[in-house]
Amino acid sequence: MGTELHDPGVVGVSSAAVERVAAPSARASAPALGIRGRLALWAVVGDVVAAFVGFQVALLVFSWFHGYRGIITPGSFDWSLVVTLVAILGSFLYCGLYDLEAWVSRPLHLQMLLKGTLIAVVIAAAFAFAFKAPIVTESRLTLFSAFAVFLVLDAWVRIGLLDRLYRGDVQEHAGATVVIGHSPESSILVSRLKELRGYGRILALEPQDGRRNGFDAEPALLEALAAVRPLPRQVFIDGPSVGHKATFDLIAAAYAGGSDVYIAGRLVSALDTTRLLLRLFELPVMRVRCDPEATPAPRAAGVERVVKRVFDVIVAAAALVLLAPAFAVIAVLLKRDSPGPVFFRQERIGRDGATFELLKLRTMTVGNDESAHRGYVCSLIENGAAACFDEQGLEVYKLVDDERVTGVGRFLRKWSIDELPQFWNVLRGDMSVVGPRPALEYEVAAYQPWHRRRLDVQPGVSGLWQVAGRSRVGFDEMVFQDVMYGYNQSLITDVSICLRTVPAVLMGRGAA
Repeated sequence: MGTELHDPGVVGVSSAAVERVAAPSARASAPALGIRGRLALWAVVGDVVAAFVGFQVALLVFSWFHGYRGIITPGSFDWSLVVTLVAILGSFLYCGLYDLEAWVSRPLHLQMLLKGTLIAVVIAAAFAFAFKAPIVTESRLTLFSAFAVFLVLDAWVRIGLLDRLYRGDVQEHAGATVVIGHSPESSILVSRLKELRGYGRILALEPQDGRRNGFDAEPALLEALAAVRPLPRQVFIDGPSVGHKATFDLIAAAYAGGSDVYIAGRLVSALDTTRLLLRLFELPVMRVRCDPEATPAPRAAGVERVVKRVFDVIVAAAALVLLAPAFAVIAVLLKRDSPGPVFFRQERIGRDGATFELLKLRTMTVGNDESAHRGYVCSLIENGAAACFDEQGLEVYKLVDDERVTGVGRFLRKWSIDELPQFWNVLRGDMSVVGPRPALEYEVAAYQPWHRRRLDVQPGVSGLWQVAGRSRVGFDEMVFQDVMYGYNQSLITDVSICLRTVPAVLMGRGAA
């Protein structure tokens, strides 16, 4: 099958032109894309300076009303300044204001700047009044005037000064923007990209093979991508129209060329934690973020791995301490319901195929036969079709009405309480708080080769599966989501998934 390549901005591209573009040639070195880090660094510096100046101007107002003298003095360095800085940096990180994409649209940049500032005001005011900050408690005008000055000054720094850095980099490192896929969504994406800054000549690569999930990327598609000159600055992949396995192949190819890589499709919508990309491109889009040295494996960079481990230890330790009384009550209920131990230990497959002992609360009778579950899971992996339905008659990709489950166990499973002892596995380093669910040995034995990509990611207690459908998501889709999470690991992603796991579990969405 061939691969169509056309420029949406040019009418009537000839077949000869296509052949010239797709012809193999020596790879040039990838353009330097350090602008993302430089802009983030200068934006943080600008925000801190603007916050400090705004706070000092607010102290001027405070001093004028109360007859105080001096501005920058040891006494004026109130701890509420520290709270203000933390609130601003945290809210701006949440809003995506340190992402390169924030600079693509100045109107959207200003909107998100206003949103981030309002969130920071609420946080700072809550802390200041709750803990009775001396200056803020005495004069509410101080806090609000500080943020008003900050907003004006920071908008000038970002839009008036730092925006030039972005424009200069776009001009210096001109490169095409490639959109891979063929669907109404990819057409919308092309139209939107033509309206935004920083996206040069737009080339569309359309797969011709009608096969989707589980198949490799078309060789002609990979060759055409490799032949684009100058090397593409951005590559957008329409996941649903390309297929899961092909998407992984294209990510590796585009990332190797130094391009920023984005995946579009509903299955990645939960990974856009800032919603900045959704507002920018008007479609669910996720940017691929991983360690360049580990590509194509979905691994976080070194610093993010350390941050993730610290987050895991803190959350797991706190959870085990807080849940200890609940475990005691559940232990009594389990013992009264059926004979057997309170905890259930089972060998699972972790990252890179390593085995470990998973800890759960026992939900089944002792000595049960696992053949029914084994048969169902293997059939699900091989055929991908759901054969079970829940109480509402909706399809679920999980074995329901399992006779091995006890009465108390059914309750524990519905609300995912049986999984809570796995925080001990997190402390041991076998698992993470967020990640793919650890697989059974006979599940892995039934995997297709591309399914094993999910073993590149540390398994977790919670994950994208829990907040984006749970057992209502098919196996191939679950694998795709797990790998996409691996390509987008960050502290803010983990915190977002943890916060969304709680309501998903409490509402019992997709549980079986």
